[in-house]
Amino acid sequence: MPMPPVTVDLCSSRGVVTWSPPEPYDPLTATPCVVLADRAGCGEFPLLQTLLCRLGVPSVRIDAEGVSALDLSFRLGGGSLTLDDGSLTLDGRRVAPTVVWARHFSPRAMPRTGGPAAAMVRADSWTALVRQLASLAPSSLPGGSPGHLEQLAGAARAGVRVPETVVTTDPAAVPARSAARRFVVKVVDEHFLETAPGLLLGVFPQVLEREELARLPAPDFPVMVQEHVEHDAELRVYYLDGAVHAYAVDKPSPDSPWREEARVPVTPAAVPPAAAAAVRRLARLWGLAYGAFDLLLAGTEVVFLEVNVDGDWRWFESRAGGTAVSNAVALMIRKRHLDALRSAGAPPPIEIVDFLLLGTPMAGGAR
Repeated sequence: MPMPPVTVDLCSSRGVVTWSPPEPYDPLTATPCVVLADRAGCGEFPLLQTLLCRLGVPSVRIDAEGVSALDLSFRLGGGSLTLDDGSLTLDGRRVAPTVVWARHFSPRAMPRTGGPAAAMVRADSWTALVRQLASLAPSSLPGGSPGHLEQLAGAARAGVRVPETVVTTDPAAVPARSAARRFVVKVVDEHFLETAPGLLLGVFPQVLEREELARLPAPDFPVMVQEHVEHDAELRVYYLDGAVHAYAVDKPSPDSPWREEARVPVTPAAVPPAAAAAVRRLARLWGLAYGAFDLLLAGTEVVFLEVNVDGDWRWFESRAGGTAVSNAVALMIRKRHLDALRSAGAPPPIEIVDFLLLGTPMAGGAR
């Protein structure tokens, strides 16, 4: 891809384990607890943990950069992590996971100490453990993790419009077979590469005219070439266990949020019924409890671009003002936590009006 990548430096971020235990805390009793696994430098889970504390939900947050110093052990009770046996011990604290949510928890984020083989084994082992803890917990997020091609094919089969797409190692040949005036060239996998722990390179989509695409040198890897869909609006829609929240985004180019943030207006938006129906249909198709959907509105038609199951929301909140998605995420996690307690026969805490528990929205954010 000829456009220089965007560099995001998270090398100064230090991983931590952050506890928000119940009051009073009994170290001899296994605490039903939400487990949040992310990476240092992301703003979503620190705020979520604060909101969960206001809602009376204990939680522990683990950053990928700091897991090597974590003292962990657990045993399986009847083939799963159960609420009554204190099967998981983290730094000497006994917890019974009710909800496990892992996002951006990549082995590439973990410090590489020792030889290459030792570093790979360490990183892969921690990543596999967190992934399998999520599968064993009573509840886990985000749900499925469909790749970009699976997403496009699934959306088309579900009756949701997607851009005309060609996957090819020779993008310059596409204009001869397409009537589109403009094209979008994308990588097939994720937009961010982590070449060293904490150093992320963003390779974002490019919008090219027919003549520009016809002159594009052939890469030695497959890329997606899509028609550029003329549209009236672009929406980022957050799906949260059936609920939807949206922001309208006006980007001069696909990488504008990273290269020229000040030129990207973001405003809260109502979700058109057709868009909400499409998002819910696709979330059910892929088994998602959470997803950040990118959609275009072209007249009365909804065009699906992609869903990011690890999609950030704090950057959109900080640009638009407020914490609507953060509050909705906290309430979603609280409901799943309480459902896990009820399923295990444990008495849930006394219900209190949710918006009173959340209180005043918090400011600030990170992408």
